[in-house]
Amino acid sequence: MNITELSNILHTFWTELLGTAQHTLATNELAQGGLLIGLLSAAAMYARTLPTQLISRLDRRFTVTLDIQGDDPAFPWLAAWLAAQPVGRNLRHLGVVTRFNEQMGGHNVAIGTDRDGDEITARLVPLSGAALLRFRGHWMLAYPQRTERQGANHGALGFTHSLTFRMLSGARPVITDLLREAYDFTAGRSDGRVEIYVPEYQSWKLVERRAARPLESLIYAEGLLDNLHADLGGFFGDREWYAGMGIPYRRGYLLHGPPGNGKSSLVSALAGAFGLNVCVLNLATPDLSDDRLTALLAELPRRALLLLEDIDAVFLGREPRTPSVKLSFNGLLNALDGVAAGEGGRVTFMTTNDLAGLDAALIRPGRADRHLLIDNATRAQVAGMLRRFWPEWNEAEVGELAARLPEGTLSMARIQEYLLERRADEAGVRRDWADLAGVEEVVAPCPTRLRLLAG
Repeated sequence: MNITELSNILHTFWTELLGTAQHTLATNELAQGGLLIGLLSAAAMYARTLPTQLISRLDRRFTVTLDIQGDDPAFPWLAAWLAAQPVGRNLRHLGVVTRFNEQMGGHNVAIGTDRDGDEITARLVPLSGAALLRFRGHWMLAYPQRTERQGANHGALGFTHSLTFRMLSGARPVITDLLREAYDFTAGRSDGRVEIYVPEYQSWKLVERRAARPLESLIYAEGLLDNLHADLGGFFGDREWYAGMGIPYRRGYLLHGPPGNGKSSLVSALAGAFGLNVCVLNLATPDLSDDRLTALLAELPRRALLLLEDIDAVFLGREPRTPSVKLSFNGLLNALDGVAAGEGGRVTFMTTNDLAGLDAALIRPGRADRHLLIDNATRAQVAGMLRRFWPEWNEAEVGELAARLPEGTLSMARIQEYLLERRADEAGVRRDWADLAGVEEVVAPCPTRLRLLAG
């Protein structure tokens, strides 16, 4: 059978089928009634869904939706801004947060004072609901939402948060104003505070906002602080020069020396001086893989210093110190200055108590451009500490006490603790000074952990 014969057979079949259908409808009242009922049913169903379809089309045509996920940096801006609006306090589904958490915005409520006289506050955070508000002459509906996050075997992994704004299409031009006002209300305020971030999955979580420590309150070896401040300021002002020279625009610093001499304080104070924030990353975290490290560095918040704490506790040479370390040495090197490292002006500080235990490839220029020794106290630093505690003491007495301490033997933390114990007993400082001068501080072989975050 060829194609022509098959076509003729199909045409004949279709013609006969149409003829049979027409004859049945013309002569069979039951068939006519069934067809009519079917057409009327279809029309009724369409008419029933017509309002929904019409509303849906009008909604898509005449409204704008703005969605913000909880892991986006804009979420805390808008959540805090919404909570501060009068209508934001009318949301009916609230949660209470007593520990620091500005990620979800919220409204602070004073609870009382503790036994030390410190104020105790709680934060009421909107979890769900709807709020109708007017912004720049336009009406908006705001919907905060939270969804439980499920892990393997249906285990709960906490909640994800989101925020949705719905408005008429004519309000679209004011979205920029809304974002700008929310940013200025929160992250854009110059309130002299440093934001501290830690990793959360493949992004960063804000865990604390602390008052920036003035640089003049720090006491280091002569010239170190001014030199580092000038170097960092020069780097921030040289973006165009780096681009013109074809040099990757990033800077790395290695702070090394005995524990207790202010490596972490230095990073925090520099961040405050330049209006920056600090992202603290512990490379020994068991679930930190090469891919996760790359993702975290790609998601660094704007204007943030990256602090890699106690890197000597992670690798011995190029090998992990413990089986729990999942990060590879090559993965760390690639993240610091590989193809995926980026050239957006990232500043990295690495701290170590054991410079000799680090592989040379990790601390070469390009990864650690400047090596800065933060050593035990010099006599000049001891004198500076004494003047900070008792500015009325004369220089002769301060110099005499400082000269009695051996150079580079005690950490600044040890000296500060000695003075704190006697801050109400000046005579005790002079009387017991020989005890401090005669004690040789023993540095434990185990590197101490950075104490940047509050316990």
